[in-house]
Amino acid sequence: MNAPRLLFALSLAPVAALHAQAAAPAAELRAGRAAIAANQPAQARDHFAAALAGQGSPEERYAAAMGLGQSTLWLGDYAAADRAFRIARDAAPDDAARQAASTGLAQALNARDYPREARALVAPYAMSQTRPTVELLRAEQALGWLDRGQPYLDAAPAPDAAGYVGTQYRLLKDDVAFNRAAQLEGGFGYSHDSDGLDTWRLGAAYRFAPSSSEDFSQRWGVAAGTTHLDHDGRSRRMDDLSLTAQLRVGEDNTVNLHAGPGRANGWHYLQGNADWTLQPSDVFSFSAGAERAPVPTDTAIDHHLLYNLFSAGVSVRPAPRLYVLPTYYRQNFNDGNHRDGGVLRVLLSPYDLPGTRAAIGAEFSGRIFHSSEPSHGVYFNPRNYRSGQFGLVGVYSINPEWKLRAVVSGGRQVIDGNSAGIYTVGLSLQGRLPGNGRLDLQLGRSSAASASNGGSGYWNNSINLVVRYPL
Repeated sequence: MNAPRLLFALSLAPVAALHAQAAAPAAELRAGRAAIAANQPAQARDHFAAALAGQGSPEERYAAAMGLGQSTLWLGDYAAADRAFRIARDAAPDDAARQAASTGLAQALNARDYPREARALVAPYAMSQTRPTVELLRAEQALGWLDRGQPYLDAAPAPDAAGYVGTQYRLLKDDVAFNRAAQLEGGFGYSHDSDGLDTWRLGAAYRFAPSSSEDFSQRWGVAAGTTHLDHDGRSRRMDDLSLTAQLRVGEDNTVNLHAGPGRANGWHYLQGNADWTLQPSDVFSFSAGAERAPVPTDTAIDHHLLYNLFSAGVSVRPAPRLYVLPTYYRQNFNDGNHRDGGVLRVLLSPYDLPGTRAAIGAEFSGRIFHSSEPSHGVYFNPRNYRSGQFGLVGVYSINPEWKLRAVVSGGRQVIDGNSAGIYTVGLSLQGRLPGNGRLDLQLGRSSAASASNGGSGYWNNSINLVVRYPL
């Protein structure tokens, strides 16, 4: 090659390099879109990530970030989707593009249990737009604000029934209707322990439709129940009637009340519970509560034994998937005994298992108390008690309407210096019934101490069923 041709070729080298750099993101974008169309989200993720890493135009950077967010959502990697949609929001060329990125980010935040942040993103523009409305309602469902969702449903066009948006829209529409209606509830419970104590419970409740505004919501109702305790051939019966209330004050405060008269074999008393929760953010909440009830054992009823319990606790999230919930309580019995105790729960929220409908998480639960006047024979009342259990939590979505949850845990308890192994096994089924009803079934077995007894060899089996219908 002569000198002029060599100089010309060298002068074109930077231009060729720039052309190759520009072509690479475009090619990766095309490959990513083809992989999405072929239902290959893992390959799409790799192509969109490569396009985002390239030196593309601002429009290509936005498209790559959006594609990366959508493919990682598909794969259940919600943290990666969160990061991708934030990049897309920053690179959005106009308001419409920014809203699309914000909606994707809200979906990722809802999946990661950050409903307040998700709602704040889409609330300014969700009205009359279906996909943002879906994410707004998912956030309001997690926050307990579905009473505010009807105007958004009325304004949003109904989507096609298939796909994520169509399925979520249908479920949320049913949830809003269920929440806004009067409700009738029926419940059944049964437990049997190693001491031969059988406890049967039947209950019913009616809740009026809520009265709601932007800053205040109230739902009142009435509940009644009867409990039978059978032991050693003798039966005791407890009946209760309660006024119920569910209140929301502003966006940070909720109050629940369940109180009224009770009776057992001619003994009359006041029973119930109330709690208040302050939740100013997605990572912190504070709760305080009070409860008054008879001790649920046959001998305690014979002795007309009641307790008053006062508790205070917080929930904090030191990491996105980690929840720490310590609670302190004071329990005063009318036999002169009082307890100071605490409960600690540490939860690792379930991780989705790729390619399945299952997720798996973990938890630790601990309990400790000290009784001022220990006793035997009437109820479980050692001077000192402590326990701790580690366990696995599994969640399986049978379909969008039905979900299974299982817990298996084990650990130890120490009763006045005597140590013993303990375990807990639980299975719950939650789902929807014809006519927009709800079902919650729970089965359990535990060897940890209960109100009646505890120690080596003790166990308790239980089943609880609750069915609710809108009226």
